[in-house]
Amino acid sequence: MNIIESIRIAIEAIFSNKMRSLLTMLGIIIGISSVIIIVSLGQGSQEMIHKEFETFGVNRAYLGLNWRESPTTRAYITNEDIDILNQVFAKEIKGMSPDITDSGKVVKKTEEINVNLSGINEQYNKIENIVIKEGRFLLESDIKARRKVAVIDEGLALKVFGRTNVLEEEITVDLRYSKATFAIIGIAKKQPVPFANFGNSEPPSYIYVPISIIEQMNGMNGIYWGLNINFNKEVKPQEILDKMISLIERRHNTIGKNYYVSYTAESELAMLNQIMGILTLVVGAIAAISLLVGGIGVMNIMLVSVTERTKEIGIRKAIGAKYKDIMMQFLIEAIIISGIGGIIGILFGILISFAISSIIGFPLVLSVAAIIIATLFSIIVGIFFGFYPAKKASKLDPIQALRYE
Repeated sequence: MNIIESIRIAIEAIFSNKMRSLLTMLGIIIGISSVIIIVSLGQGSQEMIHKEFETFGVNRAYLGLNWRESPTTRAYITNEDIDILNQVFAKEIKGMSPDITDSGKVVKKTEEINVNLSGINEQYNKIENIVIKEGRFLLESDIKARRKVAVIDEGLALKVFGRTNVLEEEITVDLRYSKATFAIIGIAKKQPVPFANFGNSEPPSYIYVPISIIEQMNGMNGIYWGLNINFNKEVKPQEILDKMISLIERRHNTIGKNYYVSYTAESELAMLNQIMGILTLVVGAIAAISLLVGGIGVMNIMLVSVTERTKEIGIRKAIGAKYKDIMMQFLIEAIIISGIGGIIGILFGILISFAISSIIGFPLVLSVAAIIIATLFSIIVGIFFGFYPAKKASKLDPIQALRYE
């Protein structure tokens, strides 16, 4: 009996028991589709994170106080530190700004709108991609003169004023300790907030004001806890940050006290990728357990099939079928069942991945490697779990098999 004949007989046997064959395939279908869905969503979320970091800026970094070491006020970063860092690392720094942010509310009649009042300097738009649609961004003269001016985004303008052409209008922010009124000098394009749709409420809008105003309001007086930095593309951020920390330690006489820490967007992205990779692997491995269950189902049904077709096996052996012919027939049948289940599982996995990606807004990333591995795995399941029933069928005694009822 050749392979083609074995395939034909196997397909006939499968289609003669359609429901049983489908139920046998179910474990394979669920397992493979689950693996593809999990891997696709895992890679899709990583792709989304990459895009968010590209928008955020991969060369962005933070240098600030290490609160675990309880730094003294002598270690706080000053305006003089900022000036010297800008001079020494002028070629490496694209923009650098301290950032003091406080939460508050803008009251519109009976409605309260949550906002973050962010005190920054004139370089902040070189750190964060703030696109000005109308008016202008903060100037150095605004910071030095402590002008009560603000840049707000168009979303906040619509909420408060019902329109976006609000230049020279005033906006009052109610903070925990005081109220402050600012003249609007710029309208910025609303920035997309990563994963905002997963929250129960909309995140607060930002109001950008001169940092000198915030200092005056909270009594900071030119000392800061940290700096936001954006480096030029050709720079290795961590190397420059280490040099910057060394310079600040020498200025503040805090060498060896570990009072300063730094973070880079690149390192945060690498850590997120590692976490997402591990989660995808672990959850994918759990989903793959259903493939094992499906394989056991294949073996169980093949054993039932051998029992039901004992007399047929006896007849085939009586007319000359060899050990390898019988074994090949049942092994091919198990492989076909697993293979069809694998194909259906792949199709379901792709369709469900597409549906979920569309609903939650992740980019659809189909892993070719995952699909190939899933296909090969389904074939291996068929071979592995079909081997024992096939071997059992091939070893049946033809005389006993013919007598079987």
